[in-house]
Amino acid sequence: MWISYEWGISGVNHKRITALLMSLVMLFPLSGCQIVDNVAKSIKDDPKNGEKEYAEQVFEYLKNEDIDSLCELFAPEVSVEHSLESEWKYFFDHVDGNIVSYKSLKYPGEGIGKDKDGEVYDSHISVNYSEVKTDNGTVYEEFGYYHVKVNRDDPDSVGLVLFTMQDPDTGNWITVGGEPD
Repeated sequence: MWISYEWGISGVNHKRITALLMSLVMLFPLSGCQIVDNVAKSIKDDPKNGEKEYAEQVFEYLKNEDIDSLCELFAPEVSVEHSLESEWKYFFDHVDGNIVSYKSLKYPGEGIGKDKDGEVYDSHISVNYSEVKTDNGTVYEEFGYYHVKVNRDDPDSVGLVLFTMQDPDTGNWITVGGEPD
Protein backbone atom coordinates (compact mmCIF):
# COMPACT_ATOMS: atom_id res chain seq x y z
CA MET A 1 0.00 0.00 0.00
CA TRP A 2 1.34 3.39 -0.97
CA ILE A 3 0.50 6.59 0.97
CA SER A 4 1.33 9.80 -0.78
CA TYR A 5 1.90 13.20 0.82
CA GLU A 6 1.36 15.20 -2.34
CA TRP A 7 -0.56 18.05 -0.72
CA GLY A 8 2.32 20.43 -1.14
CA ILE A 9 3.45 20.07 2.47
CA SER A 10 7.16 19.66 2.99
CA GLY A 11 8.49 17.28 5.61
CA VAL A 12 9.38 20.11 8.00
CA ASN A 13 5.97 21.79 7.73
CA HIS A 14 4.29 18.42 8.05
CA LYS A 15 6.05 17.89 11.42
CA ARG A 16 5.02 21.35 12.61
CA ILE A 17 1.39 20.80 11.60
CA THR A 18 1.40 17.39 13.27
CA ALA A 19 2.87 18.91 16.46
CA LEU A 20 0.28 21.70 16.40
CA LEU A 21 -2.58 19.25 15.89
CA MET A 22 -1.30 17.02 18.69
CA SER A 23 -1.09 20.05 21.01
CA LEU A 24 -4.66 20.99 20.20
CA VAL A 25 -5.85 17.43 20.72
CA MET A 26 -4.08 17.32 24.09
CA LEU A 27 -5.66 20.64 25.16
CA PHE A 28 -9.19 19.58 24.23
CA PRO A 29 -9.68 17.23 27.19
CA LEU A 30 -8.60 20.01 29.55
CA SER A 31 -11.10 22.49 28.13
CA GLY A 32 -13.64 19.71 27.66
CA CYS A 33 -13.46 18.84 31.35
CA GLN A 34 -14.11 22.47 32.21
CA ILE A 35 -17.19 22.46 29.98
CA VAL A 36 -18.42 19.21 31.55
CA ASP A 37 -17.76 20.61 35.04
CA ASN A 38 -19.71 23.78 34.22
CA VAL A 39 -22.65 21.78 32.88
CA ALA A 40 -22.56 19.47 35.91
CA LYS A 41 -22.47 22.48 38.26
CA SER A 42 -25.41 24.14 36.52
CA ILE A 43 -27.42 20.92 36.80
CA LYS A 44 -26.47 20.59 40.47
CA ASP A 45 -27.51 24.18 41.13
CA ASP A 46 -30.87 23.76 39.37
CA PRO A 47 -33.69 23.49 41.94
CA LYS A 48 -35.39 20.90 39.71
CA ASN A 49 -32.37 18.60 39.99
CA GLY A 50 -33.46 15.45 41.79
CA GLU A 51 -36.96 16.80 42.38
CA LYS A 52 -38.68 14.37 40.02
CA GLU A 53 -37.39 11.41 42.04
CA TYR A 54 -38.34 13.19 45.27
CA ALA A 55 -41.84 13.91 43.91
CA GLU A 56 -42.26 10.29 42.86
CA GLN A 57 -41.34 9.14 46.38
CA VAL A 58 -43.79 11.64 47.90
CA PHE A 59 -46.49 10.28 45.57
CA GLU A 60 -45.77 6.70 46.68
CA TYR A 61 -46.28 7.85 50.29
CA LEU A 62 -49.58 9.45 49.22
CA LYS A 63 -50.75 6.29 47.46
CA ASN A 64 -49.94 4.24 50.55
CA GLU A 65 -51.34 6.88 52.93
CA ASP A 66 -48.00 6.65 54.75
CA ILE A 67 -48.58 9.51 57.17
CA ASP A 68 -45.40 8.87 59.18
CA SER A 69 -43.15 9.13 56.10
CA LEU A 70 -45.04 12.19 54.83
CA CYS A 71 -44.62 13.93 58.19
CA GLU A 72 -40.86 13.23 58.16
CA LEU A 73 -40.51 15.19 54.89
CA PHE A 74 -41.61 18.46 56.48
CA ALA A 75 -39.24 21.14 57.68
CA PRO A 76 -38.58 20.98 61.44
CA GLU A 77 -40.03 24.46 62.03
CA VAL A 78 -43.26 23.45 60.26
CA SER A 79 -43.45 20.21 62.27
CA VAL A 80 -43.21 22.19 65.51
CA GLU A 81 -46.04 24.57 64.62
CA HIS A 82 -48.46 22.13 62.98
CA SER A 83 -50.13 18.90 64.00
CA LEU A 84 -49.03 17.22 60.77
CA GLU A 85 -50.40 13.79 61.63
CA SER A 86 -53.89 15.23 62.25
CA GLU A 87 -53.66 17.40 59.14
CA TRP A 88 -52.73 14.40 56.98
CA LYS A 89 -55.64 12.39 58.43
CA TYR A 90 -57.98 15.26 57.55
CA PHE A 91 -56.42 15.42 54.08
CA PHE A 92 -56.93 11.70 53.40
CA ASP A 93 -60.48 11.83 54.83
CA HIS A 94 -61.27 14.30 52.04
CA VAL A 95 -59.79 12.25 49.22
CA ASP A 96 -62.51 10.30 47.42
CA GLY A 97 -61.03 6.79 47.44
CA ASN A 98 -57.41 5.74 47.17
CA ILE A 99 -54.91 7.80 45.20
CA VAL A 100 -53.66 5.76 42.23
CA SER A 101 -51.99 7.98 39.61
CA TYR A 102 -51.22 11.39 38.19
CA LYS A 103 -50.76 12.59 34.63
CA SER A 104 -47.66 14.79 34.90
CA LEU A 105 -45.46 16.89 37.15
CA LYS A 106 -45.26 20.65 36.82
CA TYR A 107 -42.81 23.07 38.40
CA PRO A 108 -44.70 26.39 38.61
CA GLY A 109 -42.13 28.16 40.76
CA GLU A 110 -38.51 27.82 41.69
CA GLY A 111 -35.70 29.94 42.94
CA ILE A 112 -32.05 29.81 43.81
CA GLY A 113 -29.73 32.25 45.54
CA LYS A 114 -25.94 32.19 45.34
CA ASP A 115 -23.34 34.15 47.25
CA LYS A 116 -20.39 35.97 45.66
CA ASP A 117 -18.40 32.70 45.62
CA GLY A 118 -21.16 30.93 43.69
CA GLU A 119 -22.25 28.81 46.66
CA VAL A 120 -25.98 28.13 46.90
CA TYR A 121 -27.47 29.66 50.04
CA ASP A 122 -31.16 29.33 49.08
CA SER A 123 -32.98 26.88 46.83
CA HIS A 124 -36.71 26.19 46.72
CA ILE A 125 -39.28 24.77 44.33
CA SER A 126 -43.02 24.29 43.95
CA VAL A 127 -44.22 21.02 42.47
CA ASN A 128 -47.69 20.14 41.20
CA TYR A 129 -49.09 16.74 40.28
CA SER A 130 -51.68 17.28 37.54
CA GLU A 131 -54.83 15.20 37.12
CA VAL A 132 -54.50 13.06 40.24
CA LYS A 133 -56.86 10.08 40.01
CA THR A 134 -58.38 7.84 42.65
CA ASP A 135 -59.69 4.31 42.41
CA ASN A 136 -63.24 5.78 42.61
CA GLY A 137 -62.65 7.69 39.38
CA THR A 138 -62.37 11.12 40.98
CA VAL A 139 -59.85 13.38 39.26
CA TYR A 140 -58.22 16.20 41.20
CA GLU A 141 -56.91 18.98 38.98
CA GLU A 142 -53.76 19.34 41.07
CA PHE A 143 -52.02 18.33 44.24
CA GLY A 144 -48.97 20.39 45.08
CA TYR A 145 -46.21 21.12 47.51
CA TYR A 146 -43.59 23.74 48.32
CA HIS A 147 -40.12 22.38 49.09
CA VAL A 148 -37.22 24.35 50.57
CA LYS A 149 -34.08 22.49 49.50
CA VAL A 150 -31.41 24.81 50.91
CA ASN A 151 -31.60 27.69 53.38
CA ARG A 152 -28.21 28.45 54.86
CA ASP A 153 -29.65 31.15 57.17
CA ASP A 154 -32.43 28.93 58.54
CA PRO A 155 -31.66 25.18 58.31
CA ASP A 156 -34.86 24.37 60.23
CA SER A 157 -36.87 25.61 57.25
CA VAL A 158 -35.43 22.92 54.93
CA GLY A 159 -38.01 20.34 53.87
CA LEU A 160 -41.63 20.50 52.79
CA VAL A 161 -43.44 23.60 53.93
CA LEU A 162 -46.93 22.78 52.74
CA PHE A 163 -48.93 20.30 50.70
CA THR A 164 -52.27 21.24 49.12
CA MET A 165 -55.16 19.91 47.13
CA GLN A 166 -58.39 21.48 45.97
CA ASP A 167 -61.57 19.55 46.68
CA PRO A 168 -63.26 19.15 43.27
CA ASP A 169 -66.75 19.20 44.81
CA THR A 170 -66.47 22.26 47.07
CA GLY A 171 -63.51 24.13 45.59
CA ASN A 172 -62.05 24.41 49.09
CA TRP A 173 -58.31 24.05 49.53
CA ILE A 174 -57.08 21.47 51.99
CA THR A 175 -53.57 22.20 53.22
CA VAL A 176 -51.12 20.23 55.30
CA GLY A 177 -48.46 22.36 56.96
CA GLY A 178 -47.95 25.97 55.97
CA GLU A 179 -45.68 28.90 56.61
CA PRO A 180 -44.65 29.07 60.25
CA ASP A 181 -45.77 32.10 62.25
